[in-house]
Amino acid sequence: MILFSLLFPLISSPAAYSQSAAYAELLSDPGSARAAVPLTPPAVPGGGAEKSSASRESQKIMKLTDEALAAASPGQKIQMLKTLINDSHPDQNNSDGNNWDQPDLEKAILRVLGSAPDAAAFDYVYYRLDHGQLSRSVGWYKDISNLADKYRATVVPGDWQGMRRYVDAVTETSSAGRNYIKFLIDGREVMPAAGPVLQAAAKSIHIEIFHLQADKIGWGLANVLSAKARAGVAVRFLIDERGSKAEHEPELQKLIASLRASGAAVIVKEPSAHFEGHLDHRKVIVIDGKTAFTGGMNIGLDYQEKWHDQQTLVIGPAVARLQEAFLERWKNAGGSYSPAEDLFPALAEAADGAETQVVGHIGRNDQNIKAVYLRAIGTAQKTVRIATPYFTDKDVINALRAAARRGVKVQLVFPKENNIPLVQSAARANYPKLIKAGVEIYEYKGRMAHLKVTAIDSVWATFGSSNLDTRSMKNNDELNLVINDAAVATDIETRLFGADIPQSERITHYSPSLMDHISDQFGGLL
Repeated sequence: MILFSLLFPLISSPAAYSQSAAYAELLSDPGSARAAVPLTPPAVPGGGAEKSSASRESQKIMKLTDEALAAASPGQKIQMLKTLINDSHPDQNNSDGNNWDQPDLEKAILRVLGSAPDAAAFDYVYYRLDHGQLSRSVGWYKDISNLADKYRATVVPGDWQGMRRYVDAVTETSSAGRNYIKFLIDGREVMPAAGPVLQAAAKSIHIEIFHLQADKIGWGLANVLSAKARAGVAVRFLIDERGSKAEHEPELQKLIASLRASGAAVIVKEPSAHFEGHLDHRKVIVIDGKTAFTGGMNIGLDYQEKWHDQQTLVIGPAVARLQEAFLERWKNAGGSYSPAEDLFPALAEAADGAETQVVGHIGRNDQNIKAVYLRAIGTAQKTVRIATPYFTDKDVINALRAAARRGVKVQLVFPKENNIPLVQSAARANYPKLIKAGVEIYEYKGRMAHLKVTAIDSVWATFGSSNLDTRSMKNNDELNLVINDAAVATDIETRLFGADIPQSERITHYSPSLMDHISDQFGGLL
């Protein structure tokens, strides 16, 4: 975890957007202005009119009727909002009388956002915008948060079927059917499960990892992959440079060179040129397109032997979704593969398997996983149990407080000894208000607890690479499994939370330190 630049990227000029014919037609239809806000500039003494700061495209958007907005697609609304946000400057309102249309720009932003027919439609748009820029585009930022709260309040506790429809719509994914899911805890369970599958690989091994350590675990994997590559197996390895610190680790550079010399394709992904906080934090392994592993565990001694962590074995149609997710990021990083390769074999559902959905988030592009978390917490009726090492997202914190206040048993498990003290301080600053709301807070003693796992109402679960901090929920590439299955949720509650809570210290009272308060001020950047 690194504290990156505080600067926000600028929104591109509207001319940079590739607009569809339908979007252009929507804005050019004269009939769409029947109920429009008047755009005639006000007269000024001596004749003439004040200047308009709105672009021609914004002016067309402001003229759209409610009917036209209702008919617009979510993608079109995102384009509209980016254009309006780009033109809106509340701090310049009434500045030398040259920004007469600022109030209409702000009204248009709220109209476009508020035209969504339901929470899923609203959140699809809302979680694909930069919330900092959005809140700064209106003079009273609470107008935006109040609108988001209004849609969020439509959630019905216990409506898990509605939750499924919501996830489909907001994340543009769908259920991968029933899959064999084996929830693996710590290296003692992960390594015996993953080792034989890697050794048996016959066609392809794809690995996407945030942190690769060049120790006995890392080199052990590299030796297996090198042998497979020399035997003709297609080995593709995507490593995040910032997570692995590849530029500064000679032994890791030697490991990567060894892999490449064997014929394995290795890409060390650099941070985004525009925002260095956009990192690839996913952990995905796909073997022969038939078997996959994903979770919170990186590769090295820390994660396999020293820390408390988790990975999941997946067999079934969800493997194809994980393969797609890997190949999309591989191609985005400059990698290639042949369509002729047998990367997507036929996969049968498991008759008694768990309904599984693969939900990815691409940093600075969407906040799919955050949307899923908030809706799931709102859907909870009985229990919410969360294990996470990094916990700073204010929306999630407030959602958990609200759940506890309405009678849901909320249990949070954090590491007592965190490898990132600054983030731990930011999380602890929120302990008093969480405790006051009725949330149970536990700090796991002993090893660093690095899991990212949630189980709700003994029927729903999610786990993967995403932490509950801004870095994961906004900036990084992340990937989680969403499981609608009582057996898996109950297994997690029993084997993970049932074992970890007794090994944790419950925090019933906490007085934040000065450092906690200071760290909390940077919580939106951590």
